[in-house]
Amino acid sequence: MEIPEFTFHVVESADYEEVLHLFWDHFMPWEPATRLTGSCTKLGYRIYNLDSMLRQMLQNNTCWMAKSQHNEIVGVIFCTKITKEDMPSKLPTKSEYIHQGWPTDFTLVMLLLDELCDHQKLLCDNKVNLMLDLFALVVKTNSRGQGLATQLIKETIKNAQTMGVPLVSISCSSAFTQRCSIKLGFSEDKTILYKNWHCDGQKIANVEDIDPIHQAAVSYYKVINL
Repeated sequence: MEIPEFTFHVVESADYEEVLHLFWDHFMPWEPATRLTGSCTKLGYRIYNLDSMLRQMLQNNTCWMAKSQHNEIVGVIFCTKITKEDMPSKLPTKSEYIHQGWPTDFTLVMLLLDELCDHQKLLCDNKVNLMLDLFALVVKTNSRGQGLATQLIKETIKNAQTMGVPLVSISCSSAFTQRCSIKLGFSEDKTILYKNWHCDGQKIANVEDIDPIHQAAVSYYKVINL
């Protein structure tokens, strides 16, 4: 089977709406943690706060896209630079997220991500002041199974190296992205099994609802040789 060739580019302003459409229609409705909480499962539904967060990443020029030979955008990776100074002294609670305007059901996903990757600790443990967090990796439905996700992560690592960023992190809610991270030499940081996912003492996911392929969320990191 011939593997298609892709080209990789920083996302420009003219492409913002198209890559956001990819995120909301080709990623969120099928993202495992989101599905387990019952949030964002309808096509066309957008969370204002999350959409704004993604737009800020795009404006910071830390997001990259893949184009097919026909110049179609078929994948995007949303990233953000994080420094020790950026980190809050205390992460938001569920009620604080709700007060900020996040939907109640999606606050569970936000809290999961906060628990999964302690960016402050990663920076301190690796004795660096700057890292690039790979927030979301999206591949268009009809372009999956061709190695594009791995190529997008690999391209992002190269860009991090070019920018002088010594550390890269990624939190993976699906087994597919987890396999890509392991393949590219990332080190495992923390694993949360969905059957053990709790918030305020309450179990979030019913065991029968957990996809047997995607049984855990896992965070990884990779030290970059500059």
